[in-house]
Amino acid sequence: MSPAARRYTRFFLLWMAVYSVLVIASSVALDRMGLSGPPAVAASVAPVLPALMALREFVVFLRSMDEVQARIQSEAILIAAGLVGFASFTWGFAERGVDLPEISLIWVLPALVWTWGGALFIVSRRYQ
Repeated sequence: MSPAARRYTRFFLLWMAVYSVLVIASSVALDRMGLSGPPAVAASVAPVLPALMALREFVVFLRSMDEVQARIQSEAILIAAGLVGFASFTWGFAERGVDLPEISLIWVLPALVWTWGGALFIVSRRYQ
């Protein structure tokens, strides 16, 4: 593993641990403390900061990759963004016309990450 990959792994896992703690803490605070107003908003969005920091770590890692690896990652991200974007776009139209259940926006980022993983698997096979 390269030094850049080790750094990415270390900091990504750190930020994901902080994220996990804040998800639990914000849920407990909102459910048990009866927060409202600005404190409720702050508690609700607290997990976003470490998630953004994890994204920052990926961008730093992406910039350290060679051109081929960066191209593979970029292509997979583009495919995932297109698929999830159009899937959510389609669902948004369909849920009005066919009375489908609404899907919370909180699921868009996890869908993007999972789709990126699948696209990365497929795209990287083309470069083997």
